[in-house]
Amino acid sequence: MKLSDLTHTLETGMPVFPGDTAPTFKKVLTHKSDGVQVTRMDMATHHGTHIDCPLHFIENGKATDNSDLKNFFGKAILLDCTNFRNGEEIPVGHIQKTEINWEGISWVIIHTGWYKLWGTPEYLHHFPVLSVEATKFLKSKNLKGIGLDVISLDAIDSVDFPNHNIILGSGLYIIENLTNLHSISKQQFTLSALPLKIKNGDGSPVRALAIEDAL
Repeated sequence: MKLSDLTHTLETGMPVFPGDTAPTFKKVLTHKSDGVQVTRMDMATHHGTHIDCPLHFIENGKATDNSDLKNFFGKAILLDCTNFRNGEEIPVGHIQKTEINWEGISWVIIHTGWYKLWGTPEYLHHFPVLSVEATKFLKSKNLKGIGLDVISLDAIDSVDFPNHNIILGSGLYIIENLTNLHSISKQQFTLSALPLKIKNGDGSPVRALAIEDAL
């Protein structure tokens, strides 16, 4: 079994969606002063590698505490979109021409390679995005959700967030800010991305893992 960590490290000052407040992690007890270490976290539910639950956009949608855990674990497929750059839309034709056996697939992971820009100003702007038609096509495939290695399923300057509304409005889930996708050696693998059990949680940081040779 091969495990690949697809999760960015949570830390003070890490990249966040423009206009959001960056998280802070402060040691409130230390070994030197108190004999133990305890850290206080001040962060939002959508910082770092995180999952969007339907409640994020849909009133009364499923949340982190009442979603079936099966939604956060399952067979995934890695979709190579590394040729798309600088705000380009990923068209539905790119997905349709890729040889995919959709039977049993729960998650589609969009690999743009944009995670390599994490920590730079470029990461937050002009990343590739799925076209609305491509998003609708994926929604039709009986998935549990879509994961991607950029900060949003919609363009950074979107005001109506069509892709979020299509996916979350259909009761599916979104994982944003994945990383290390180059470490996945197979097109199909098992994805695990369990959220914290937050009461009425609209989202949560996750520890996302790719598990190979365990299908």
